[in-house]
Amino acid sequence: MRQRSLRILSCLFFFGAGLSPAMSGELISADRWRACEGDVLQALGFECATLRRPLERQQPSGAQVELAIYRLPATGGAEQRIGTLFFNPGGPGQPGHTSANKAFFLPPSLRRSFDFVTWDPRGLGRSSPALEGCLIGFPRRPAQGTVDWTLVHQARAEELRQANQDCIRRHQGLIRGMGTVEVAHDLEALRRALGESQLTYWGISYGTVIGSTYAALFPDKVRALVLDGSVDPWAGLEGLSASALAPDDAIRFFLQTHPDLKPVFERVIQALNRRSLQLADGAPYTRWDLLDNLARYVPITRIAGSYGRAMLETLDQALFGRAEAKQLALNRLTDPLFRTPAVDGNAGAGFSAVTCRDFPQRPSLMQQRTMLAGLVEKAPLYGGSLAVDFLTVCSGYDAVAADPIPRAPFARADAPGLIIGSTWDGSTPWRWSTAMARAFPAMRTLTVVGNEHGLFTNVQSACLDNAVVRYLETAEVPATDQVCPYEKPVKVQPMS
Repeated sequence: MRQRSLRILSCLFFFGAGLSPAMSGELISADRWRACEGDVLQALGFECATLRRPLERQQPSGAQVELAIYRLPATGGAEQRIGTLFFNPGGPGQPGHTSANKAFFLPPSLRRSFDFVTWDPRGLGRSSPALEGCLIGFPRRPAQGTVDWTLVHQARAEELRQANQDCIRRHQGLIRGMGTVEVAHDLEALRRALGESQLTYWGISYGTVIGSTYAALFPDKVRALVLDGSVDPWAGLEGLSASALAPDDAIRFFLQTHPDLKPVFERVIQALNRRSLQLADGAPYTRWDLLDNLARYVPITRIAGSYGRAMLETLDQALFGRAEAKQLALNRLTDPLFRTPAVDGNAGAGFSAVTCRDFPQRPSLMQQRTMLAGLVEKAPLYGGSLAVDFLTVCSGYDAVAADPIPRAPFARADAPGLIIGSTWDGSTPWRWSTAMARAFPAMRTLTVVGNEHGLFTNVQSACLDNAVVRYLETAEVPATDQVCPYEKPVKVQPMS
């Protein structure tokens, strides 16, 4: 997912002498919350605060990090308030700041009952210090013709090795404290700091890793967990590469639910496999501009239909249209919305820093190549693009000590929770949700037929919304697992 560089403080400044560490988990009293001045969140009614935490929990008096916290107060009165809903949008590498507006998609009853709190995890966004200059672009893949994924893998491994080593050199002090175990302890400190007796939490994608880690470390402190688009809690680093299959599943489901676009897609991708387009600005438009963006937007059902239709029909005109329509389409394709993004959210920066602290095992080069071949065979459209990222993500991290996250089976697995996932999730395969359920037998699953990644407040399903709202309000785990049928999204206006 897309990442942004925000205001950064130098590591040398924050790790320098003369900083007296604050008490870990101190209460964030009412007078410490301020309007988020000079920030887009200020106009939305958010309050901002900070919480200082030790860089390494074993050294509470050592170097500190300062977490940026964002809160949208509940709309109801004191008699309606249940507590605080903590939220993490995923990544690893995505700050809460850029997804804080998710609060406004919550059903009104939850807005009345809960303060909404999100935060920028250590090393990210407006927390300080933060990683700077560690972002990386997408893998370099041939624009047309047959792809030799072994060569792509080899080049990506070297590219990430250099980028990661450069990031480590500049941020070594910070990176040693960026694992998920530290983040889970931060979440526990934040719960205490806000005066909540137990945690009510909603995490999406990597946010489910934070949630499952918290549940393994602090099971008695859990009130309610919503794990949305789960990551397999049994898998090691090599197992995460199975997510490379998910975009092909999501694209296939999209084309099944928009059957008139299937022949258009097949015609366009076959043409782009043979040759790239030359755009009006002189830049090439390749098959990866199409596939990178379909993989990003198709699992967002509210916009998938309008976006996918706009992209495919525009490409069809640019490739096969008459002169005037062809030129208009070529001009339209110069829009960044239709081009491969500058930043690959599945490699480098916070993604590598957190992942490589969490998983000490590294698949060998031979294992990587074997897994890559299998993933490309099963997911020929996009499997290779994502697989090379997951298989090489820790290139250059061999000298950085790991702080492994707990893996299933957990010593304590009785934390309550609701695990929600879609059958053709475009990022985290549905079987990962079932794996999460096996790890926590006291939890229940709610499966939605569809391809959405991050379902709650995104997918248009009254069945899902009612179940999640009821669970968060009552903290009563459903008696049985549930399935919600596919609901065709409400038609939205075409993209202009």
